[in-house]
Amino acid sequence: MSGQLVERGGGVPVGGAFVVLINEDGVEVARALTGESGTFLLRAPAPGTYRLRSKRIGFRLWESPPMALADSETRHFRLEVDAVPLRLPAVVVAGRPQCGTRGEAGTVVAQLWEEAREALAAVQWTLGQRAHWYTLERFERERTGVAGPLEERRSTWSGYFGRPFGSIAAEDLARRGYVAAATGDSVDFYGPDAEVLLGDVFLSTHCFSARQGRPEHPGLVGLAFEPAPGRSLPDVEGVLWIAVDGLELRFLEFRYTQLRLPPDLPRGAVGGYVEFLRLPTGPWVVKHWWIRTPRLGRYTYPWPNIVGYRETGGQVLTITTGAGAVVYSVGESLIEGYVVDSTRGGAPLPRATVLLTGTDRAVSADDRGQFQLSTSLEGAYRVWFTHPRLDSLGVLAETTSVNLVRGSRATVTLSVPTEPVLVGRLCPDGLRQGERVIVGVVRDSTGGAVPDAEIHVQLSGKVPEAPGRADHGGRFVICGAPATRLVVWATAGPARGPEVVLEFSEAGVWVDQKQFRNLPSRIWAQNLEVGRSRP
Repeated sequence: MSGQLVERGGGVPVGGAFVVLINEDGVEVARALTGESGTFLLRAPAPGTYRLRSKRIGFRLWESPPMALADSETRHFRLEVDAVPLRLPAVVVAGRPQCGTRGEAGTVVAQLWEEAREALAAVQWTLGQRAHWYTLERFERERTGVAGPLEERRSTWSGYFGRPFGSIAAEDLARRGYVAAATGDSVDFYGPDAEVLLGDVFLSTHCFSARQGRPEHPGLVGLAFEPAPGRSLPDVEGVLWIAVDGLELRFLEFRYTQLRLPPDLPRGAVGGYVEFLRLPTGPWVVKHWWIRTPRLGRYTYPWPNIVGYRETGGQVLTITTGAGAVVYSVGESLIEGYVVDSTRGGAPLPRATVLLTGTDRAVSADDRGQFQLSTSLEGAYRVWFTHPRLDSLGVLAETTSVNLVRGSRATVTLSVPTEPVLVGRLCPDGLRQGERVIVGVVRDSTGGAVPDAEIHVQLSGKVPEAPGRADHGGRFVICGAPATRLVVWATAGPARGPEVVLEFSEAGVWVDQKQFRNLPSRIWAQNLEVGRSRP
């Protein structure tokens, strides 16, 4: 099966989304990541009846009706999906852990798990594709305490990336535990990788709950897991931290439980960390990881003596494609986020240009308003954006501060100023009940801006007024437009532009008595013309 994934209505290609082939038993048999143009290719293992499922992280699930696929048949599909972003409650309540289930339908736990599952599946899929070449820096650290003196060894490795740390089949982990005796006096500590976390065995042996973000994790919400009641073997508990904006998985923190270790150990002293990263092209990778285990000395009843800790881990230095293009470098800072329109309920603002002040760095947001901007700079900077929507409102976007650190990610949400802020900027004297603001640009017959054009307004049955002029860029503002019928036009010297008839009501506005537009805002954007007659 081949095809293209697009947004319903506008037909905008959806890149970086997974399309999954599901058989009659509801089992996933093939998976593909859409390219920048939204295209995908799936190979069914055998003839049969299948369904296509599309899941874009942060958006609602879409699934096709069943369809039959014959032997050696190739079918092409154009899949249209609704671009409806998912939203979390403003406050996430932890609630009672739900055991043996990914959460009851409609709960925050179920929603968080679905988003985390997609990211973990993407990590697993990316590793299996062997489409990227990694340069890694691995490290081994010996400490006398959790934060004690450090002895460190580092090495660099290049190749196709596998699992970040040792793990075994989920069934064996459930049967033997996450800590097991190895050869001699050594002990093996296993971590929960993406494959383990995705499995039904992990689900059946753990309980899940939602967790509100902590001060050290602003803008994040957690999906916490812990061993199910009755589990006595060494196990793991932890949190998958997910960004509230965009619902993308950020990192995993876990610690070992049911260990026969001194009870006064610092919480989380024995455990691990895995950080995830979505590449600009869509795939997901493990960016940074470590696991900390105890170094055991002579046993003294009732606990073994801990003489130190060993940390093993690594980080990705660079990721390149098969063609040699660098898609990630630890030597660069990464700014990522969304551009939204606060005057339209936080709707995405597609194709905004995002800029880093004081530099020549700029990037275009995609059709979902999402962007990633990389730079070799470090330190405190400010980021802002431009977009025709801002031009139509006659305002500039506010700048947002970011702290850039090489190899780290700064997440920001850029937005069109809220309506109260816009009204305050455009009309410092304020508006009375029911009044509107009209903003726009005066243009000539070639589309160029007309500076200093005079703006005229005539209310029904009243003498025309000239409340102001356009500025040097042709932009104008009319404050205090009443909720009634009015006529607006512009003049530039002897040239007079065509009249525009606006009739405001509580529900919206009629334009030229023939076109109705909903208007939930008090701000109406209306451009004017000078130099040609209206048809």
